Amino acid sequence: MQKYIDQSLSGFRGNFSRHSSWLLFCAIVIGFMGATEMIGVTSLCRFWLIDEAGYHRLLHFF
Repeated sequence: MQKYIDQSLSGFRGNFSRHSSWLLFCAIVIGFMGATEMIGVTSLCRFWLIDEAGYHRLLHFF
């Protein structure tokens, strides 16, 4: 499963001009897969244990 996810996410690498943007995209996709609830950015913050400042940075990303 891990290999499949890695290959799938690697296929999106060409869509991002910056490596850090692609890594953030991967973290968001994995967060959506692992989160127990789907309430948007809040779910990602709970999954990754991100504080309030990180929450606002994620809002800026979207």
